[in-house]
Amino acid sequence: MRRAHDDTPHPLTLGNCISWGRGASTLSASAQKKVVHGVQNDSRIVRPGEVFVAIVTDKDDGHRYVSAAFEKGAAAAIVDKHAVIECSLHNRKKLIKVASPLASIQRIAAYYRRELGCLIIGITGSSGKTTTRHFIATVLGAVYPIGETRSNWNNHLGVPMSLLSFAGDEWAGVIEMGANHQGEISVLSKIAAPDIAVITNIGYAHVGLFGSLGKTTAAKFEIIDGLNTKGGFLLANGDDARVVAAAKKSGATTIFFGCSRRCSIRAENIRFFAETGLEFEVDGFAFRLSVPGRHFLYSALPAIFLGRRCGIPDEIIAKALTRLKPVTMRGVITKKKKVAFILDCYNANPSSMKTAVEQLIEIAPAHRRVAVVGDMLELGRYAPRLHREVGVLLAQNKVKKIIAVGQFSTDVAKGAMKAGVDPNSIVTVETAEAAAASLRCLTVAGDTVLLKGSRGVHLEKVYETF
Repeated sequence: MRRAHDDTPHPLTLGNCISWGRGASTLSASAQKKVVHGVQNDSRIVRPGEVFVAIVTDKDDGHRYVSAAFEKGAAAAIVDKHAVIECSLHNRKKLIKVASPLASIQRIAAYYRRELGCLIIGITGSSGKTTTRHFIATVLGAVYPIGETRSNWNNHLGVPMSLLSFAGDEWAGVIEMGANHQGEISVLSKIAAPDIAVITNIGYAHVGLFGSLGKTTAAKFEIIDGLNTKGGFLLANGDDARVVAAAKKSGATTIFFGCSRRCSIRAENIRFFAETGLEFEVDGFAFRLSVPGRHFLYSALPAIFLGRRCGIPDEIIAKALTRLKPVTMRGVITKKKKVAFILDCYNANPSSMKTAVEQLIEIAPAHRRVAVVGDMLELGRYAPRLHREVGVLLAQNKVKKIIAVGQFSTDVAKGAMKAGVDPNSIVTVETAEAAAASLRCLTVAGDTVLLKGSRGVHLEKVYETF
């Protein structure tokens, strides 16, 4: 697979920001030729030569920080044409006035993506997006210059900001797309215009906002709305029945990855090793991951497929995969005071909760399993039932010590007790701090503790204060 254009860099200029963003500015013709070194919406981290974009949110108004951005060396600021801006007369010449800073930055990113001309891989799904993006970018980055999503910026602002962080000489870009309402991924897909779309899975994440699993599925498949019509294709989880059914209905050219026979990129002879990782074969070639947990397999398979598709030898792909570690708070295993912790507390939904529990049982014997589970947020009317199912899941997997944290902790406890867990082995608390205090009394040296909950529960504090 080749780049869509030659290897000549296509840098972003201030003139591009004005014309593509439908802005008005008094910047001189010579100033408009200046290369933009990045776009920021946080004045505190602006570096010289970057453009500041003033975004209005429910909590703050970026227009308040335009002057601070110029003090940091901002080359220009994209602002609402109706906003009152406090800055020096000299810096007023650097204002790019637009009807909507957010819409403007999205348009600039869409134009810039087409100027880049590089291969773009878009990723979405209910869980595993960031890890899959990390795996793909690492494999491709072993040979080619790669751009990718900045941090966890995968929303209506993060996707365009990520694209605008590209230097212009990337061979490929790996862009993560998230959403919690219908229509949002469609917008992101049309901005990023992916050549390849990856769907990791479909589950109950944000189902309270989407309304149903059917609507969640439809929302994730919006990623094909901007898919390249000339040779673009969908790379999808062939072990997820919802994904398979929706892919067939979508009409998109689809290649499946997974462990089932329908998958073109298929893992076989899978072997797990407690704490050290797993081994598997694809088409007879052996790969190894240094991270335990079956769910990491579903991030590795699309990376292997895309590496091969882009002409990277299996030996180089395998070496890159072996070096990989989990993204922060997404399945990292560490030890403290002779107790092992699985830190998987960046986010949580029923699908990712299941994979986290599977990781626990793969590395710890039954009598050593402890789970600290926090609320799974944005589940709406489904929340009580799905939290009870978490309790059942823990019981079925012989997790004997459970600390449930948050508003739905009693639902987790009810599910676990109904499935046979001793009530004396279950603790319900409201906060992460209270969970930490209980954990210190509950664990002994040699135990393995799973920390899994939505970001708002802050379960990382349990580890920090243990």
